[in-house]
Amino acid sequence: MNIVFTARKSSAVFHAIKGNFTGPDDLNLILGKGTRVEVYLVSSDGLKMVKEFGIYGEIACLEPFRPPGQNMDMLLLTTTHYQMLTLSLRLSSSLSGAGPTATIAPQFSILSDTYTDLQDRHARPSEAGQIVIMDPTSSLICCHLYQGLLKCIPVNPNSSLVPSGRTGTSGGQSTGRPTNPSRPSTRSIDSTFLDPFDLPIDEVTIMSMVFLHGCQRPTLALLYQDKKEVRHVKTYEFDLKNKDKSETGWAQSGLSGARTCIAVPAPIGGFLVVGEYSISYFNPAQTTAISITMNATIMQCHNHIDQGTRYLLGDHKGMLYILVLEINNSAGSSSNRFIPVSGLKLESLGTISIPEALVYLDNDHAFVGSHLGDSQLVQLHENPDEQGEYVEIMETFTNIAPVLDFEVVDLEGQGQGQIVACSGAFKDGSLRIVRNGVGINDRAVLELPGIKGLWSLKENLDATTEDTLVMSFLNSTRVVRVTPDSEMVQEELDGFLSDTATLLCGNAQAGLLIQVTEESVRLIAPPQHIQAGLISEWKPPAGELISIASMNGTQCLVAVGGKTLVYLDIGSEVVKKIGQTTFENEIACIDVNAIDGENRHASQVCAVGLWTDIKVLLVRLPTMEILASYDLPGDILPRSLLLSRFEGVPYLLVGLGDGHLLTFVLDAALSSLPSPKKISLGTQPVMLRQISAAPAEDGLAPAPVSAAGKSDHVFACSDRPTVIYSSNRKILYSNVNLKQVATVASFNCTAFPNALALVGSDEESVLRIGSIDEFQELHVRTVPVHESARRIAYMSSRKCFGVLTTQIVCEEPETFGSTRIVACDEEEIGFVRLFDDQTFDVLDSYELQRDEAPQCITAVTFAGDPTSYIAVGTADAISEGVPAKGRILILEVSETSKLKLVTELEVQGGVMSVKEFQGKLLCGVNHRICLYAWKTSEKGSSDNNLTLECTHRGFILVLSLAVHGEFIVAGDMLMSMTLLRYTDKKITEIARDSSMDMLTALEAIDDETFIASDNASSLFTLVKNTETTSEDEAKRLQWSGGWHLGDQINRFKHGSLVMTNQEGDAPAIPKLLFGTVSGAIGVVATLTADKYELLHKLETNLSKVIRGVGGLDHTKWRQFRSDQRTLPSTNFVDGDLIELFLDLTEDEVNKVMMGSEGGEAIDVPVTEVTKLIEELSRLH
Repeated sequence: MNIVFTARKSSAVFHAIKGNFTGPDDLNLILGKGTRVEVYLVSSDGLKMVKEFGIYGEIACLEPFRPPGQNMDMLLLTTTHYQMLTLSLRLSSSLSGAGPTATIAPQFSILSDTYTDLQDRHARPSEAGQIVIMDPTSSLICCHLYQGLLKCIPVNPNSSLVPSGRTGTSGGQSTGRPTNPSRPSTRSIDSTFLDPFDLPIDEVTIMSMVFLHGCQRPTLALLYQDKKEVRHVKTYEFDLKNKDKSETGWAQSGLSGARTCIAVPAPIGGFLVVGEYSISYFNPAQTTAISITMNATIMQCHNHIDQGTRYLLGDHKGMLYILVLEINNSAGSSSNRFIPVSGLKLESLGTISIPEALVYLDNDHAFVGSHLGDSQLVQLHENPDEQGEYVEIMETFTNIAPVLDFEVVDLEGQGQGQIVACSGAFKDGSLRIVRNGVGINDRAVLELPGIKGLWSLKENLDATTEDTLVMSFLNSTRVVRVTPDSEMVQEELDGFLSDTATLLCGNAQAGLLIQVTEESVRLIAPPQHIQAGLISEWKPPAGELISIASMNGTQCLVAVGGKTLVYLDIGSEVVKKIGQTTFENEIACIDVNAIDGENRHASQVCAVGLWTDIKVLLVRLPTMEILASYDLPGDILPRSLLLSRFEGVPYLLVGLGDGHLLTFVLDAALSSLPSPKKISLGTQPVMLRQISAAPAEDGLAPAPVSAAGKSDHVFACSDRPTVIYSSNRKILYSNVNLKQVATVASFNCTAFPNALALVGSDEESVLRIGSIDEFQELHVRTVPVHESARRIAYMSSRKCFGVLTTQIVCEEPETFGSTRIVACDEEEIGFVRLFDDQTFDVLDSYELQRDEAPQCITAVTFAGDPTSYIAVGTADAISEGVPAKGRILILEVSETSKLKLVTELEVQGGVMSVKEFQGKLLCGVNHRICLYAWKTSEKGSSDNNLTLECTHRGFILVLSLAVHGEFIVAGDMLMSMTLLRYTDKKITEIARDSSMDMLTALEAIDDETFIASDNASSLFTLVKNTETTSEDEAKRLQWSGGWHLGDQINRFKHGSLVMTNQEGDAPAIPKLLFGTVSGAIGVVATLTADKYELLHKLETNLSKVIRGVGGLDHTKWRQFRSDQRTLPSTNFVDGDLIELFLDLTEDEVNKVMMGSEGGEAIDVPVTEVTKLIEELSRLH
C-alpha cells in the first residue's frame, strides 16, 4: 500500500497561448504543462504568475476562445481522454483557504463554463495526435481526434455566454471553492455550444489543418498524407445549417516535406505551408503560389507578430527565424477582398531553447516554451549583437524535462539524498542537481580562524540594514564595518572591550549597543551618538562570572555563578537590575526573544534550560515566577533555546546536544509546555539563531514579515545546518548546502543585500557572507552538457559520475537543386563522459564506435577484485527494430580520473540494461538475460575479462532490470514484468505478469513487492503469490494495486530527498523517487494497513468536496489505465490531494470528516488527521 506525492511539479511547456483572460485590457500568457495550467500577466516588469491550477487530465490541446460579443477570452482545453472544457478566469469576491495556493494569485478563481465528452470508443485515434482549431468568427470548433472523422462543434449564436459560476480545484492550485457540478457524458453542460456532429473524410493521415480567414463560410485547409506517403493540401467548406461539408475544388499536390499549415489573417488571407526545405504561401483566390527555399530543418512551432505579415518560427535545432510576407497593396482592387502576397523573406534571428511553443507577446518580446530545455522570455532587437544574434534572453524558466535517468546520492555527507539527473536533449542536454533545502551562495569568504561568536549590528533597532559585524574570539573581540564598496574596515568603538571574549552583542533602544562579557553587561553609545562610549555598566557580585546571556531591545537576562538568573532592564540609558532567581541546578541556556506580538522589543516570559535534572522552564518576567516546566526525556542536555513566532503561532524550540530538535507549540498566554515534537537535524549540538531572509518572490514559501520587510526564520547550526520556517501553519525544515555551521547572523548590508554571515567548523576557519536562496521545496542546479545526456551512474570510490551522452554531427553537407538547398546526413555519436561530483567538470571522455548507440551504464565492483569499474552496454544503431549486435565495455577510472578500457565483449543483440548483481554483471541482451562473472588473470588486470555464467531466455526485448537480494525483476517491451531467482549459478523464472503492458520503468520495493510504470502513464504494483497452493497461480505475479499518474515515468530509484533520520513512528516510509517525461519528481512511500484505510477514506471524502476543474472526476482520473484494460485505483493514495486538507476552511473540513457529500464519516479526531498529514508532507 503506497502513497504518491509530487516533490517537484512538471516543468516542461507543451502549450503556450496568449489572450485577454484576466481582464479586457490584460495581456496574459497561458502555459500548458502536462496536467497543469499556469496563467501569467504580461507587464513592463516581465511575466508575473497570477494563477496556477491542475486538472484531472493530460492536456492535449489548449486554445483561446472568444465567443461573439465578449471582450475577454476563455480557455478551450481538451485532454488525452477526449474531454473538452472551456474555462474562464474571474476576480474572486473573497478568498478561502490559506497557504501557497492562496498566495500565488488570491484574486482569481477558475470558472468551469462547459464540458463536452468527445470520446468515440469505436473509432481509431489519430496517429498525429489531437488537432483542435477555432473558426476566425468563433462560430465553429473543428476537431480531428480520430482517423477519418472531423468532430464539429458549432457555437450557439444565441447563447448568453454567462459563465456558469462553477469553480473547481485540482492539485491544490485553484483558489475558487467548488460547488457540486453535474456532468452529462455526451453534450455540453450549458448552451454555449450546439450539439456536436461528425463528418467523415477520406483523408486518413492528417498532418495539419487550419481555418481560413475572410471566407463567407467556415473554410478548412487540410494538409494530409496519402498511402504512398505523398503530401497534399485541399480545402473544405462547411454548411452548418445542414451539418455538412463540401470540397471547394482547390487543391495542391506533391508537397514534399510539408509539415504545418499557418492561417494568414485577413485582409491578406490564405495560408502558409511550412516544410523541411521550403515555405509556400497559398491563397485559393490567388492563381499562383509564392515559395521560398531554405536549408533543411524542421520548424516545430510558430506565432504571428502582427496582423499577419510577420511570423516567428522555431526549429528542432533551437534556431529562431522571422518570416516576412511581402504584400502588394497597389495590386488589390475593390472587388478583391484579399491583399495579394508578392514574396516571402526568411531570416535567422538567433539561438533559443529547442522550442515546443512560441508566443509573441508585445513590444518585441516573445516567450519560448520548451520541453527539452529551459523556457525563455526573449527580446527581439533590430540590430545584431557581437555574435550576430538578434535575440536577447531576458528571463529563464528552469525545466528539468525530460528526466531520462538519475542517481540519488549524498554528495555532501549530510544524510540527505539529492538527485543528479540526465535532462533535456540535443544542444539543451544537461545534468540537473536537484536537492531539497536552501542554498547559500557565497558572496565573500574570509580566512578568520577561531571565531567563537558572531553578531550583526544596525544603526538602531528599527533599521532595515546591518553594516557591522562583531566577532568574538577566545580572548578578544573584533568589530568590522562593511562599506558599500564591499571593503571590511576594522572599527574601534569607545567603551567597547576588544581584549576579551564577548558572550553577546546587540542593539538596544535609543541607538545604543549592548556588549556582554564574563565580567559585565555594558551599555555603549556608538560614535554617532552625542555621548559616544560607555554610558552604563552592570557587574555580577565579586567572584562570580556571567556564563550565558540573552537579550532583546529592552531586556537582558544573564546566568551568573552557574545557577542564578538575573533580569536586567536595558530600555533606558541605564542598565538596571529588575530581579533574579536561583535554581537548584546550573543553567544550560536561556532565551528572551520577544514573541508577545504587541511589543517587538520586550517579552513577558523567558525560557530556561537546566543541566543535571535536564528540564526546560518558562519563567514570567519581571516576577521570575516559573510558569511551566517540562522534563526532557533521556540524558541529553539542552544546548540552546529560542522563543519564536511562526505565522502568528508562538513556539519554543529546544536544540539538544545530540542533534535533535524539540518543538513546543505554546498557548496564547505563553504559560504552558505541552508535549513537543521531536526531529533529528544532525548528530552534533544544535544552536538556534533567529535570522531574517528576503521574502521569496514567487510566494512559494510565505512567512510572517517583520518590520524590516523580511521574513523571520530560524537557523539551526549543527553538522547538518537547517533553516526552520512555516508555511500554512506547518513547521518546515530545509537543509542548507553547507556541511557545518557553528554560528550565523543576518547581514543585510548595502554591499551584500539580504545576506547571512556564517561561521563554519573550527577546522574550516572561515567567515562566509552569502545570499540565501528562496525558501522552496527543491532547488535545481544546471550543468550544461550541450548534447543529449542519456544515462548516468555514480562511482563513489572515485567521486565521479559516468554519463552516457550522444552528439549529433552533420556528415558531408550537400547542396542540391537549382535553389541550392543545403542538407546533410546527421549522425549520432556516443560517448562515456566522466564528471567530477563536486565541480561537475568533465574529467575525461571515451568515444564509442560509429553506428553504436549507448544504452546503459552502471558502476560495478566484481567479486575478488577491489577495483571499481564502469560497465557500459551498447547496441548497434543501424538495425531496424531489434538490434543485431552490441558490446559490453568495462572501463576503469584511474587515480588521475582518466578512463581506460579494460575489456570489451561483443554480443549478439543490444545490451539494453546492466546491473551489478552479487559481484557479477547482469545484462539484458535483446530477448535474454545474461549473467557474467569476472575472470581475473594472474598476469595482471590487463587480461581481466567477462565470462558468461548463465543465461535465461523467454522475452521479446528486456528493457529494464532491477535486483533485490537473490531476486531479479525484468521489464519487457511488450510482456510486462517477470520475477526470477539466481541460485546455484542458474537463473530460473519464479513468476510473471500475465498482462501485456508496455513498461517504461520498474523497481523492486522489497523481496515481495515490485512496482512498474507503463506507456499509458499509470503505475502498478505486483506481489509474489505466496499463499496459494496452486502451482499455476504461484507462477503468476499477483496484482496488488494500480493508479494513474498522468505522466510517463522514465526511472524509479531508491532514495529520499529529505532527512532520513527523523524520529518517532513515521506514518509512511519513503521508498522510491521517480522522474518523468514532463520533468516532475515524485515520491512513493509505503503505508501501513491502518494508515492506508484512513487516508483512502479521507481521499474519497476530499474528492467529493474539492471538485476538479471543469467537473472532471478525481476517482475516474486516478483509475488504472493501460492499452488493454481499465481498473479502479487500488492500494494507492493521492498524496497531493490529501495535502489539500490543510488548506480547507473549517466548514469544508467538517464536510470531509462527516462524509456529508456522499462519503463515509471519519471517526478520527481532526487534530490527529491534521498531524498525520503534516507529517506526511515532510516526506518530500
